Formats: sequence, C-alpha cells, structure tokens
Amino acid sequence: MEKTDIQFIIQMCCFAAAAIFYSFMMLTQKKRRQKILDKAGEQLYPLSAPPKSKTMITFLAIPCVMVLSFMINYGAYFVVLMCAVCSLATFIVCKEDACAANTGIYKNALIAGGSYLEWEKIKDVKEGQFLEIELLDGKKIQIQTAGAEESKLVLEALKKARS
Repeated sequence: MEKTDIQFIIQMCCFAAAAIFYSFMMLTQKKRRQKILDKAGEQLYPLSAPPKSKTMITFLAIPCVMVLSFMINYGAYFVVLMCAVCSLATFIVCKEDACAANTGIYKNALIAGGSYLEWEKIKDVKEGQFLEIELLDGKKIQIQTAGAEESKLVLEALKKARS
C-alpha cells in the first residue's frame, strides 16, 4: 500500500466517525431535552430563551466544514483535526441547545445560560449586569437575563429554594 492510500483510509475513517457521531447527536437531541425537563421538575417561571438562529446555523455549518475539509485535501492530519473539532463543536452545541430549549426556573433547578444548575449546588448569586452564580465547588457562572425583572425572579426563586 502506498502512503497516499493509507492517508485516504485514515481520512475516510475519521470523516465517517465524525459523521456517525454528528448523526447520533442529532437523533438523540429531543431525548436529551426531555431528560433535562424530567430532572428539573415542574416549571415555575419561563425565562427568555436565547435565539435559536445561532444554534441552527452551527448545526448546519458543522457538516459543511467536515465535507469541505475532506474535499480540500490539505492532508490526513488536517482532516483528522477538523473532524475532531467538528465533533467537539457538535457535543457543545447539543449540550447548550438542550438547556437553552428549556430555559426557566424549575422546582429542582435553574436552567439558564446553557447550564443546568440544581438549587442545592448554588452557593451564592451576585446581581449586576449579569447574574454571577457561584457554585459550592467554587465554579462561577455568568448568566445574562432579559432584564432586571428576570434577575429578581431568579433571586427570589433561589431564596425560596434555600428555605
């Protein structure tokens, strides 16, 4: 076998693996959203959801980038790298989309900013331009709300959950 044949086989395997992963993630996205809803419990107040246009454009761009990287043929390493990046992007966008589709204040959790935050794991919330939520493990997450009214609703829900 020649070196170019081996490189082509490597490119095809990586492309196929990334395409299968992308397809699997798209097919299971609805189930992922429902799992988050089941875990969160009853919705107490819906928060403003981020626009879906960014997510949809990303879902359409990922396969295009994979195909283009394969067609341009800069080499096997380039195709492997692009397929890995596209797979990572698929995972991140699916995770954020599952939370963004269910943005709101729930009985068991706060879903906002692409994150699922259980009430028991929240240590403190600081109000400002963004809500800065500090978790018990020290991690800090910033969440942008639609306005001061939404920020106050989140703070009130947190107080109710702690009492």
